[in-house]
Amino acid sequence: MSDKGTQATVYFHNQAGLNEWQRKYYSKIIITEHMETADKGYLITFFLNRKHLSVKPSYTDQLMDIVLDAKTIDYYHSGINTVRLF
Repeated sequence: MSDKGTQATVYFHNQAGLNEWQRKYYSKIIITEHMETADKGYLITFFLNRKHLSVKPSYTDQLMDIVLDAKTIDYYHSGINTVRLF
């Protein structure tokens, strides 16, 4: 029950962020490709599992929410948004 019109690819700097994201959306996504990059990051391509999504808001909006959340989780785990105090 996936729809090729709701496919997206997300990048994670490390496994911790990826694991958190997968746990958060485990019933809402179907991962079709999981590729480790040269810098030890991960490119994940996924579809929405429409069986576990609501009809409102639109599937496209829900897809973009999951993509944006992936970036937020990844920034948190990669330390990009960490402020250093000296």
